[in-house]
Amino acid sequence: MTRLTDGMVKDIIRSLDSANEMLITLTGMDTIELACDAIGITPDMIDLDGIKVGVVPITAGKGTISKFSESVAEIVRRIGMEPFVTNGTDVNGLAEALSAKADIVFMADDIKFIAVNTKDGRYSDNSFATAAGYVSALKGAAKGLKGKDVLVLGAGRVGSIAAELMNEMGAAVTVYDIDRKAAEELSLRVPIKIADDANAALSSHLLVLNACPGAIDGRFVKKGAIISSPGIPFPFDGLGIKRAETIINDPLDIGVVVMAVQSASFTRLKNL
Repeated sequence: MTRLTDGMVKDIIRSLDSANEMLITLTGMDTIELACDAIGITPDMIDLDGIKVGVVPITAGKGTISKFSESVAEIVRRIGMEPFVTNGTDVNGLAEALSAKADIVFMADDIKFIAVNTKDGRYSDNSFATAAGYVSALKGAAKGLKGKDVLVLGAGRVGSIAAELMNEMGAAVTVYDIDRKAAEELSLRVPIKIADDANAALSSHLLVLNACPGAIDGRFVKKGAIISSPGIPFPFDGLGIKRAETIINDPLDIGVVVMAVQSASFTRLKNL
């Protein structure tokens, strides 16, 4: 998980409404609809109202990020849940959340970001949630992925999961990673093509899922490209923005909503 910085999260709360409106415009789905699509359900199959969510600040590793916990809480509040940020941190904060009978507990350190369903012990992992959310966003913006060529930049946790999900949807997936061995290891379990040149691959694909943090040279973005990019910081220059038809990107929202909905789905699916 790429570590967020104070600067990346400071304006998240203020931008939530506009981000949701933009998501609807670009993908035809709001955040709840997208999150449900990402985990294979529809919004009418789950009741999110009144779910109590504890967000626990974690000081391990490089320490807490200013406004991170508050941003997570506000994101889930806007989908109908009832969040609170614990006063305590780490184990003390977890104990506080459990004592308050939180249904879901969010926690993040430098390695893992999870949302634990306290009723049955299962959890949603941010790497899967981010990958699934941005795959759904790309699918929505592209009006489906079946039979289409898609480029994945980055064969780390998010990129690998995204490649696997899109392969299952019937897309023809090409993967580039600066470490070719990472792409080769992915190819052992997922039928993908491996690209050796990132710029050449980028310039030949209209559909791109960017899962690497490096800057992208806009000269190589294919004109009219649809790009789903959970990578942070924002990697596109002015030329890349101009050449692309659509770029879907946010620092936190999509991944958190998918985590919340997936964690809730473990115990809150309706009997339809």
